Amino acid sequence: MKKLLISTFFASTLVLTGMAQAAEKARVSAKQVRSAATVSSQGSVGSAGPEVVVLIIMAIVFITALVFSGGSSAGTYPAMMSDERLKTDIKRVGTSPDGFGIYQFRYKGHAELIQGAMAQDVQRLRPGAVSRHRSGFLMVDYGQIDVAPRLID
Repeated sequence: MKKLLISTFFASTLVLTGMAQAAEKARVSAKQVRSAATVSSQGSVGSAGPEVVVLIIMAIVFITALVFSGGSSAGTYPAMMSDERLKTDIKRVGTSPDGFGIYQFRYKGHAELIQGAMAQDVQRLRPGAVSRHRSGFLMVDYGQIDVAPRLID
């Protein structure tokens, strides 16, 4: 129970911090657009709005909560943003028994190293496990594949 409470507190803190950062970025971006300044998107999530940033943070929080709570049984993972365009420091570290690539990566703008699948790979092998978020980025339903997302550090 203590681990669950700590995990929930940690997850809530991360989500609230991320939402505040996303809102601040949106305010700064709006000011820049109004003043006709040019904004470089190099190293950023590109055209992703605050909602995508929040979804990425929620994915990181979910993976972190799994680590603190001791994991979860197969098939209980939600669909999560797994589009390669949202990731950096991508390194293939293996292949699952069903043939899915296993990667280590960081979401752009975040320091946490995560292991999981790449939506573009999953789409080739099992298109039904991939959906497109209204932002245009791809999401993987980890409950339909044999790769489990996990926090490395």
